[in-house]
Amino acid sequence: MISTTFTQNVTVEDIINDSVQENKLENQKGRRDWVRKMLDYYGGNHTNQYIEDYFSSSAFQEIPCYNANFTRRFVNKMSRIYTVGANRNVNKQYDQLTIKKDARMKHVERMTRLMGTVATQVIYKEFHGMPYFDYRPVYYFDVYLKDPFTPAAIMYPLLMQPEDISYTPKMEWAYWDDSLYVHYDSEGNILEEYEHGYGVMPFIFTHREEQIDEFFVDGANDIVDCNEQVNIAMTEMQLGLRFQMFGQPFMTGVDSDKRIERVGSDQILDLPEGATYNIASPSGDINAVIENIKFQLDLVAQNNHLYVQFAQDGGETPSGIALKIKDLERFEDYQDDIELWRMYEHELYHVERHIAEYNNIKLPERLKLDFNEPEYPKTVQDQILLDEHRIKHHMIDEADLLMSYNGDLTRKEAEKVIEKNKEAMEDPHYAAMEGNIAEEIPETEEAEELNEEADRS
Repeated sequence: MISTTFTQNVTVEDIINDSVQENKLENQKGRRDWVRKMLDYYGGNHTNQYIEDYFSSSAFQEIPCYNANFTRRFVNKMSRIYTVGANRNVNKQYDQLTIKKDARMKHVERMTRLMGTVATQVIYKEFHGMPYFDYRPVYYFDVYLKDPFTPAAIMYPLLMQPEDISYTPKMEWAYWDDSLYVHYDSEGNILEEYEHGYGVMPFIFTHREEQIDEFFVDGANDIVDCNEQVNIAMTEMQLGLRFQMFGQPFMTGVDSDKRIERVGSDQILDLPEGATYNIASPSGDINAVIENIKFQLDLVAQNNHLYVQFAQDGGETPSGIALKIKDLERFEDYQDDIELWRMYEHELYHVERHIAEYNNIKLPERLKLDFNEPEYPKTVQDQILLDEHRIKHHMIDEADLLMSYNGDLTRKEAEKVIEKNKEAMEDPHYAAMEGNIAEEIPETEEAEELNEEADRS
Protein backbone atom coordinates (compact mmCIF):
# COMPACT_ATOMS: atom_id res chain seq x y z
CA MET A 1 0.00 0.00 0.00
CA ILE A 2 1.39 3.36 -1.04
CA SER A 3 0.78 5.98 1.63
CA THR A 4 0.40 9.70 1.02
CA THR A 5 0.75 11.83 4.11
CA PHE A 6 -1.33 14.95 4.62
CA THR A 7 -1.41 17.47 7.42
CA GLN A 8 -1.36 16.13 10.98
CA ASN A 9 0.12 12.85 9.67
CA VAL A 10 -3.16 11.68 8.14
CA THR A 11 -2.59 8.86 5.64
CA VAL A 12 -4.62 7.44 2.78
CA GLU A 13 -5.42 4.42 4.94
CA ASP A 14 -6.83 6.72 7.59
CA ILE A 15 -9.02 8.57 5.10
CA ILE A 16 -10.37 5.36 3.53
CA ASN A 17 -11.07 3.78 6.92
CA ASP A 18 -12.84 6.95 8.00
CA SER A 19 -14.92 7.02 4.79
CA VAL A 20 -16.41 3.57 5.46
CA GLN A 21 -17.36 4.24 9.08
CA GLU A 22 -21.08 3.94 9.82
CA ASN A 23 -21.66 7.60 10.74
CA LYS A 24 -19.74 8.77 7.69
CA LEU A 25 -21.70 6.44 5.44
CA GLU A 26 -24.97 7.67 6.91
CA ASN A 27 -24.02 11.29 6.19
CA GLN A 28 -22.97 10.37 2.66
CA LYS A 29 -26.24 8.52 2.10
CA GLY A 30 -28.17 11.57 3.30
CA ARG A 31 -26.38 13.78 0.81
CA ARG A 32 -26.86 11.20 -1.99
CA ASP A 33 -30.60 11.12 -1.28
CA TRP A 34 -30.74 14.90 -1.40
CA VAL A 35 -28.75 15.06 -4.66
CA ARG A 36 -31.00 12.38 -6.17
CA LYS A 37 -34.05 14.48 -5.31
CA MET A 38 -32.55 17.57 -6.96
CA LEU A 39 -31.74 15.57 -10.09
CA ASP A 40 -35.23 14.03 -10.17
CA TYR A 41 -36.89 17.43 -10.09
CA TYR A 42 -34.52 18.80 -12.70
CA GLY A 43 -35.22 15.86 -15.00
CA GLY A 44 -38.92 15.69 -14.10
CA ASN A 45 -38.58 11.99 -13.23
CA HIS A 46 -40.09 9.99 -10.36
CA THR A 47 -41.18 13.13 -8.49
CA ASN A 48 -44.44 11.46 -7.37
CA GLN A 49 -42.46 9.60 -4.68
CA TYR A 50 -41.81 12.87 -2.86
CA ILE A 51 -45.50 13.84 -2.45
CA GLU A 52 -47.22 10.46 -2.06
CA ASP A 53 -47.15 10.73 1.74
CA TYR A 54 -49.36 13.82 1.54
CA PHE A 55 -52.24 11.81 0.02
CA SER A 56 -54.15 8.66 0.86
CA SER A 57 -53.24 5.54 -1.08
CA SER A 58 -56.55 5.66 -2.96
CA ALA A 59 -56.01 9.23 -4.24
CA PHE A 60 -53.81 8.13 -7.11
CA GLN A 61 -56.43 5.63 -8.19
CA GLU A 62 -58.60 8.65 -9.01
CA ILE A 63 -55.99 10.82 -10.76
CA PRO A 64 -52.30 10.63 -11.62
CA CYS A 65 -49.82 12.61 -9.58
CA TYR A 66 -49.22 16.02 -11.15
CA ASN A 67 -45.65 16.53 -12.30
CA ALA A 68 -44.73 20.11 -13.16
CA ASN A 69 -41.12 20.73 -14.16
CA PHE A 70 -40.12 24.35 -13.89
CA THR A 71 -36.97 23.48 -11.94
CA ARG A 72 -35.11 22.77 -15.18
CA ARG A 73 -36.41 25.99 -16.79
CA PHE A 74 -35.44 28.18 -13.83
CA VAL A 75 -32.01 26.59 -13.36
CA ASN A 76 -31.17 26.78 -17.07
CA LYS A 77 -32.33 30.40 -17.25
CA MET A 78 -30.09 31.27 -14.31
CA SER A 79 -27.08 29.51 -15.89
CA ARG A 80 -25.91 31.86 -18.62
CA ILE A 81 -22.12 31.83 -18.47
CA TYR A 82 -21.73 29.03 -21.02
CA THR A 83 -24.97 29.66 -22.87
CA VAL A 84 -23.14 32.41 -24.75
CA GLY A 85 -19.77 30.69 -24.27
CA ALA A 86 -16.21 31.71 -23.59
CA ASN A 87 -13.25 32.46 -25.87
CA ARG A 88 -10.00 30.75 -24.81
CA ASN A 89 -6.97 32.03 -26.66
CA VAL A 90 -4.22 29.42 -26.17
CA ASN A 91 -3.23 27.63 -29.41
CA LYS A 92 -4.68 25.32 -32.06
CA GLN A 93 -3.53 22.22 -30.19
CA TYR A 94 -5.48 23.31 -27.12
CA ASP A 95 -8.55 23.99 -29.28
CA GLN A 96 -8.38 20.36 -30.44
CA LEU A 97 -7.87 19.07 -26.91
CA THR A 98 -10.91 20.98 -25.62
CA ILE A 99 -13.31 20.36 -28.51
CA LYS A 100 -15.95 19.07 -26.05
CA LYS A 101 -15.31 21.65 -23.35
CA ASP A 102 -18.05 24.24 -24.01
CA ALA A 103 -20.81 21.63 -24.14
CA ARG A 104 -19.56 19.91 -20.99
CA MET A 105 -19.07 23.17 -19.09
CA LYS A 106 -22.60 24.30 -19.93
CA HIS A 107 -23.86 21.15 -18.19
CA VAL A 108 -21.45 21.59 -15.27
CA GLU A 109 -22.67 25.16 -14.73
CA ARG A 110 -26.30 24.02 -14.67
CA MET A 111 -25.60 21.18 -12.26
CA THR A 112 -23.60 23.52 -10.03
CA ARG A 113 -26.54 25.93 -10.02
CA LEU A 114 -28.85 23.03 -9.16
CA MET A 115 -26.85 21.20 -6.49
CA GLY A 116 -24.59 23.94 -5.14
CA THR A 117 -21.30 22.04 -5.39
CA VAL A 118 -20.10 19.72 -8.16
CA ALA A 119 -16.80 17.94 -8.77
CA THR A 120 -15.59 17.68 -12.38
CA GLN A 121 -12.94 15.19 -13.44
CA VAL A 122 -10.61 15.94 -16.37
CA ILE A 123 -10.01 12.77 -18.39
CA TYR A 124 -7.41 12.40 -21.14
CA LYS A 125 -8.62 10.34 -24.13
CA GLU A 126 -7.62 9.58 -27.70
CA PHE A 127 -9.79 8.90 -30.75
CA HIS A 128 -8.00 7.51 -33.80
CA GLY A 129 -4.76 8.95 -32.47
CA MET A 130 -6.29 12.40 -31.83
CA PRO A 131 -5.99 13.40 -28.15
CA TYR A 132 -8.74 15.30 -26.37
CA PHE A 133 -10.02 16.06 -22.89
CA ASP A 134 -13.34 14.90 -21.58
CA TYR A 135 -14.99 16.36 -18.52
CA ARG A 136 -17.02 14.10 -16.22
CA PRO A 137 -19.16 15.75 -13.53
CA VAL A 138 -19.45 13.86 -10.24
CA TYR A 139 -22.52 14.58 -8.10
CA TYR A 140 -22.21 12.03 -5.27
CA PHE A 141 -18.88 12.50 -3.52
CA ASP A 142 -17.11 13.25 -0.28
CA VAL A 143 -13.84 15.10 0.27
CA TYR A 144 -10.95 15.16 2.67
CA LEU A 145 -10.10 18.80 3.40
CA LYS A 146 -6.73 20.41 4.07
CA ASP A 147 -8.67 23.34 5.48
CA PRO A 148 -12.42 24.16 5.51
CA PHE A 149 -12.38 25.07 1.81
CA THR A 150 -9.50 23.19 0.15
CA PRO A 151 -9.90 19.50 -0.76
CA ALA A 152 -6.83 17.28 -0.62
CA ALA A 153 -8.65 14.12 -1.77
CA ILE A 154 -11.99 13.04 -3.21
CA MET A 155 -13.97 9.82 -2.66
CA TYR A 156 -17.03 8.83 -4.69
CA PRO A 157 -19.07 5.66 -5.35
CA LEU A 158 -18.32 3.68 -8.51
CA LEU A 159 -21.20 1.20 -8.43
CA MET A 160 -24.65 2.49 -7.64
CA GLN A 161 -27.97 1.32 -9.06
CA PRO A 162 -30.02 4.28 -10.39
CA GLU A 163 -33.23 2.91 -8.89
CA ASP A 164 -31.66 2.28 -5.49
CA ILE A 165 -29.24 4.91 -4.23
CA SER A 166 -29.08 3.56 -0.70
CA TYR A 167 -25.85 2.19 0.62
CA THR A 168 -25.31 -1.51 -0.10
CA PRO A 169 -22.40 -3.84 0.75
CA LYS A 170 -21.73 -4.15 -2.98
CA MET A 171 -20.84 -0.50 -3.35
CA GLU A 172 -17.30 0.28 -4.46
CA TRP A 173 -15.46 3.57 -4.18
CA ALA A 174 -12.76 5.58 -5.93
CA TYR A 175 -10.16 7.69 -4.15
CA TRP A 176 -8.02 10.40 -5.81
CA ASP A 177 -5.43 12.79 -4.46
CA ASP A 178 -2.59 14.66 -6.18
CA SER A 179 -0.54 11.49 -6.69
CA LEU A 180 -2.59 8.37 -5.98
CA TYR A 181 -5.67 6.53 -7.26
CA VAL A 182 -7.27 3.85 -5.06
CA HIS A 183 -10.22 1.58 -5.77
CA TYR A 184 -11.74 0.14 -2.56
CA ASP A 185 -14.93 -1.55 -1.37
CA SER A 186 -17.39 -0.73 1.39
CA GLU A 187 -15.30 -2.66 3.92
CA GLY A 188 -12.20 -0.61 3.20
CA ASN A 189 -10.45 -3.41 1.26
CA ILE A 190 -8.10 -2.13 -1.47
CA LEU A 191 -9.05 -3.57 -4.87
CA GLU A 192 -6.67 -1.51 -7.02
CA GLU A 193 -4.16 1.30 -6.57
CA TYR A 194 -1.54 3.14 -8.59
CA GLU A 195 0.27 6.45 -8.86
CA HIS A 196 -1.38 8.43 -11.67
CA GLY A 197 1.62 10.74 -12.17
CA TYR A 198 -0.31 13.98 -12.88
CA GLY A 199 1.10 15.89 -9.94
CA VAL A 200 -2.35 17.36 -9.26
CA MET A 201 -5.72 15.92 -8.34
CA PRO A 202 -7.53 15.61 -11.74
CA PHE A 203 -10.64 17.39 -10.45
CA ILE A 204 -11.94 20.88 -9.98
CA PHE A 205 -14.75 21.85 -7.62
CA THR A 206 -17.33 24.41 -8.68
CA HIS A 207 -19.71 26.16 -6.31
CA ARG A 208 -22.93 28.05 -6.89
CA GLU A 209 -21.49 30.98 -4.94
CA GLU A 210 -18.52 31.79 -2.75
CA GLN A 211 -18.21 29.47 0.23
CA ILE A 212 -18.92 31.09 3.60
CA ASP A 213 -18.36 28.64 6.44
CA GLU A 214 -18.18 25.16 4.88
CA PHE A 215 -17.07 23.38 1.73
CA PHE A 216 -20.46 22.35 0.33
CA VAL A 217 -22.80 25.13 -0.83
CA ASP A 218 -26.60 24.91 -0.96
CA GLY A 219 -28.15 24.56 -4.39
CA ALA A 220 -31.55 25.48 -5.81
CA ASN A 221 -33.39 24.29 -2.68
CA ASP A 222 -36.03 27.03 -2.86
CA ILE A 223 -36.87 26.20 -6.48
CA VAL A 224 -37.17 22.46 -5.81
CA ASP A 225 -39.24 23.07 -2.65
CA CYS A 226 -41.56 25.37 -4.62
CA ASN A 227 -41.80 22.76 -7.39
CA GLU A 228 -42.86 20.21 -4.77
CA GLN A 229 -45.48 22.56 -3.29
CA VAL A 230 -46.89 23.25 -6.76
CA ASN A 231 -47.09 19.52 -7.50
CA ILE A 232 -49.03 18.99 -4.26
CA ALA A 233 -51.37 21.92 -4.94
CA MET A 234 -52.00 20.89 -8.55
CA THR A 235 -52.67 17.28 -7.54
CA GLU A 236 -55.13 18.44 -4.88
CA MET A 237 -56.81 20.73 -7.40
CA GLN A 238 -57.18 17.90 -9.91
CA LEU A 239 -58.71 15.73 -7.19
CA GLY A 240 -61.12 18.53 -6.29
CA LEU A 241 -62.09 19.02 -9.92
CA ARG A 242 -62.79 15.31 -10.29
CA PHE A 243 -65.08 15.28 -7.25
CA GLN A 244 -66.78 18.48 -8.42
CA MET A 245 -67.50 16.88 -11.79
CA PHE A 246 -68.68 13.47 -10.55
CA GLY A 247 -69.46 14.23 -6.91
CA GLN A 248 -69.42 11.84 -3.96
CA PRO A 249 -72.37 9.41 -4.00
CA PHE A 250 -73.99 8.79 -0.62
CA MET A 251 -77.00 6.82 0.64
CA THR A 252 -79.15 6.75 3.72
CA GLY A 253 -81.28 3.92 5.02
CA VAL A 254 -78.79 1.12 4.19
CA ASP A 255 -76.02 -0.63 6.08
CA SER A 256 -72.60 0.97 5.81
CA ASP A 257 -71.08 -2.12 4.25
CA LYS A 258 -73.45 -2.13 1.28
CA ARG A 259 -72.04 -1.13 -2.12
CA ILE A 260 -73.93 0.28 -5.07
CA GLU A 261 -72.36 -0.25 -8.45
CA ARG A 262 -72.22 2.70 -10.84
CA VAL A 263 -74.90 2.41 -13.53
CA GLY A 264 -75.36 3.97 -16.95
CA SER A 265 -77.71 6.80 -17.91
CA ASP A 266 -80.17 4.34 -19.47
CA GLN A 267 -80.27 2.06 -16.44
CA ILE A 268 -82.43 2.21 -13.31
CA LEU A 269 -80.88 2.20 -9.84
CA ASP A 270 -82.87 -0.18 -7.65
CA LEU A 271 -82.75 1.01 -4.04
CA PRO A 272 -83.90 -0.91 -0.94
CA GLU A 273 -87.13 0.27 0.66
CA GLY A 274 -86.59 3.37 2.79
CA ALA A 275 -83.19 4.15 1.22
CA THR A 276 -82.28 7.48 -0.36
CA TYR A 277 -79.54 8.20 -2.86
CA ASN A 278 -77.83 11.49 -3.62
CA ILE A 279 -74.55 13.01 -4.84
CA ALA A 280 -72.64 15.68 -2.93
CA SER A 281 -70.26 17.92 -4.84
CA PRO A 282 -67.66 19.74 -2.77
CA SER A 283 -67.38 23.47 -3.26
CA GLY A 284 -63.95 24.89 -3.99
CA ASP A 285 -62.47 28.09 -5.31
CA ILE A 286 -60.32 26.81 -8.17
CA ASN A 287 -59.30 30.33 -9.17
CA ALA A 288 -57.94 30.96 -5.66
CA VAL A 289 -55.78 27.82 -5.93
CA ILE A 290 -54.45 28.91 -9.34
CA GLU A 291 -53.64 32.40 -8.06
CA ASN A 292 -51.82 30.89 -5.07
CA ILE A 293 -49.73 28.72 -7.39
CA LYS A 294 -48.90 31.75 -9.54
CA PHE A 295 -47.92 33.66 -6.40
CA GLN A 296 -45.54 30.89 -5.29
CA LEU A 297 -43.94 30.70 -8.72
CA ASP A 298 -43.61 34.46 -8.98
CA LEU A 299 -42.11 34.72 -5.50
CA VAL A 300 -39.41 32.09 -6.05
CA ALA A 301 -38.67 33.60 -9.48
CA GLN A 302 -38.23 37.07 -7.98
CA ASN A 303 -36.00 35.71 -5.21
CA ASN A 304 -33.74 34.33 -7.95
CA HIS A 305 -33.95 37.53 -10.03
CA LEU A 306 -35.95 35.88 -12.78
CA TYR A 307 -38.76 37.41 -14.78
CA VAL A 308 -41.72 35.09 -15.31
CA GLN A 309 -44.62 35.90 -17.61
CA PHE A 310 -47.70 33.75 -17.29
CA ALA A 311 -49.70 32.82 -20.38
CA GLN A 312 -51.47 35.83 -21.90
CA ASP A 313 -53.19 36.46 -25.16
CA GLY A 314 -52.11 39.32 -27.38
CA GLY A 315 -49.95 42.23 -26.27
CA GLU A 316 -46.84 43.68 -27.79
CA THR A 317 -43.54 41.87 -27.76
CA PRO A 318 -41.17 43.77 -25.45
CA SER A 319 -38.08 45.32 -27.04
CA GLY A 320 -34.54 44.33 -26.18
CA ILE A 321 -34.14 47.38 -23.94
CA ALA A 322 -37.37 46.57 -22.08
CA LEU A 323 -36.24 42.97 -21.58
CA LYS A 324 -32.82 44.11 -20.31
CA ILE A 325 -34.46 46.43 -17.77
CA LYS A 326 -36.67 43.60 -16.52
CA ASP A 327 -33.62 41.32 -16.45
CA LEU A 328 -31.32 43.88 -14.80
CA GLU A 329 -30.87 42.02 -11.50
CA ARG A 330 -30.20 38.74 -13.29
CA PHE A 331 -27.65 40.54 -15.50
CA GLU A 332 -25.91 41.86 -12.39
CA ASP A 333 -25.81 38.30 -11.05
CA TYR A 334 -24.28 37.27 -14.36
CA GLN A 335 -21.49 39.83 -13.90
CA ASP A 336 -20.78 38.41 -10.44
CA ASP A 337 -20.85 34.84 -11.75
CA ILE A 338 -18.28 35.69 -14.43
CA GLU A 339 -15.64 36.41 -11.78
CA LEU A 340 -16.36 33.11 -10.06
CA TRP A 341 -16.24 31.05 -13.24
CA ARG A 342 -13.14 32.91 -14.43
CA MET A 343 -11.40 31.51 -11.35
CA TYR A 344 -12.74 28.01 -12.09
CA GLU A 345 -11.55 28.25 -15.71
CA HIS A 346 -8.01 29.01 -14.54
CA GLU A 347 -8.13 26.18 -11.98
CA LEU A 348 -9.31 23.87 -14.74
CA TYR A 349 -6.55 25.01 -17.07
CA HIS A 350 -3.99 24.30 -14.33
CA VAL A 351 -5.24 20.70 -14.16
CA GLU A 352 -5.35 20.39 -17.98
CA ARG A 353 -1.73 21.57 -18.28
CA HIS A 354 -0.48 18.94 -15.84
CA ILE A 355 -2.42 16.11 -17.47
CA ALA A 356 -1.30 17.26 -20.94
CA GLU A 357 2.33 17.41 -19.80
CA TYR A 358 2.06 13.85 -18.43
CA ASN A 359 0.97 12.83 -21.95
CA ASN A 360 3.88 14.71 -23.59
CA ILE A 361 1.83 17.73 -24.67
CA LYS A 362 3.22 21.13 -23.78
CA LEU A 363 0.70 23.93 -23.20
CA PRO A 364 1.45 27.60 -22.49
CA GLU A 365 1.63 28.61 -18.85
CA ARG A 366 -1.19 31.15 -19.04
CA LEU A 367 -4.76 31.01 -20.29
CA LYS A 368 -6.19 34.04 -22.10
CA LEU A 369 -9.93 34.08 -21.42
CA ASP A 370 -12.83 36.24 -22.48
CA PHE A 371 -16.48 35.57 -21.61
CA ASN A 372 -19.17 36.64 -24.07
CA GLU A 373 -22.03 38.71 -22.70
CA PRO A 374 -25.65 37.68 -23.33
CA GLU A 375 -27.48 39.61 -26.02
CA TYR A 376 -31.06 40.79 -25.96
CA PRO A 377 -33.33 40.76 -29.02
CA LYS A 378 -33.41 43.92 -31.11
CA THR A 379 -35.81 45.29 -33.68
CA VAL A 380 -34.73 44.99 -37.32
CA GLN A 381 -34.15 48.75 -37.46
CA ASP A 382 -32.03 48.72 -34.29
CA GLN A 383 -29.95 45.83 -35.60
CA ILE A 384 -29.34 47.56 -38.95
CA LEU A 385 -28.22 50.76 -37.24
CA LEU A 386 -25.93 48.82 -34.88
CA ASP A 387 -24.35 46.86 -37.74
CA GLU A 388 -23.75 50.06 -39.75
CA HIS A 389 -22.27 51.77 -36.70
CA ARG A 390 -19.87 48.89 -36.00
CA ILE A 391 -18.67 48.75 -39.61
CA LYS A 392 -18.38 52.56 -39.94
CA HIS A 393 -16.19 52.85 -36.84
CA HIS A 394 -14.06 49.81 -37.80
CA MET A 395 -15.19 47.74 -34.84
CA ILE A 396 -15.79 44.84 -37.24
CA ASP A 397 -15.49 44.27 -40.96
CA GLU A 398 -18.00 42.85 -43.44
CA ALA A 399 -16.64 39.32 -43.03
CA ASP A 400 -17.09 39.50 -39.24
CA LEU A 401 -20.66 40.69 -39.73
CA LEU A 402 -21.51 37.89 -42.15
CA MET A 403 -19.93 35.29 -39.84
CA SER A 404 -22.04 36.60 -36.94
CA TYR A 405 -25.17 35.81 -38.97
CA ASN A 406 -23.84 32.48 -40.25
CA GLY A 407 -21.67 30.73 -37.68
CA ASP A 408 -20.87 27.87 -40.07
CA LEU A 409 -18.77 30.14 -42.35
CA THR A 410 -15.02 30.47 -41.99
CA ARG A 411 -13.41 33.86 -42.61
CA LYS A 412 -12.20 32.81 -46.07
CA GLU A 413 -15.67 31.56 -47.01
CA ALA A 414 -17.27 34.79 -45.76
CA GLU A 415 -14.81 36.91 -47.75
CA LYS A 416 -15.56 34.89 -50.89
CA VAL A 417 -19.32 35.37 -50.42
CA ILE A 418 -18.89 39.14 -49.96
CA GLU A 419 -16.65 39.44 -53.02
CA LYS A 420 -19.09 37.42 -55.12
CA ASN A 421 -22.02 39.59 -54.01
CA LYS A 422 -20.10 42.78 -54.81
CA GLU A 423 -19.27 41.54 -58.31
CA ALA A 424 -22.91 40.60 -58.91
CA MET A 425 -24.13 44.03 -57.79
CA GLU A 426 -21.65 45.80 -60.09
CA ASP A 427 -22.84 43.77 -63.09
CA PRO A 428 -24.98 46.00 -65.43
CA HIS A 429 -27.32 43.08 -66.07
CA TYR A 430 -28.01 42.99 -62.31
CA ALA A 431 -28.93 46.67 -62.29
CA ALA A 432 -31.17 46.23 -65.35
CA MET A 433 -32.84 43.23 -63.77
CA GLU A 434 -33.51 45.24 -60.60
CA GLY A 435 -35.13 47.96 -62.68
CA ASN A 436 -37.31 45.51 -64.56
CA ILE A 437 -38.47 43.94 -61.33
CA ALA A 438 -39.35 47.34 -59.93
CA GLU A 439 -41.37 48.18 -63.05
CA GLU A 440 -43.30 44.93 -62.85
CA ILE A 441 -44.44 45.59 -59.26
CA PRO A 442 -47.76 47.51 -59.42
CA GLU A 443 -48.08 50.47 -57.16
CA THR A 444 -50.90 50.68 -54.68
CA GLU A 445 -53.15 53.74 -54.59
CA GLU A 446 -51.44 54.79 -51.37
CA ALA A 447 -48.02 54.53 -52.96
CA GLU A 448 -49.17 56.53 -56.01
CA GLU A 449 -50.46 59.33 -53.78
CA LEU A 450 -47.16 59.45 -51.89
CA ASN A 451 -45.20 59.61 -55.15
CA GLU A 452 -47.40 62.43 -56.52
CA GLU A 453 -46.96 64.38 -53.31
CA ALA A 454 -43.20 63.89 -53.51
CA ASP A 455 -43.18 65.14 -57.13
CA ARG A 456 -45.14 68.27 -56.17
CA SER A 457 -42.72 69.07 -53.40
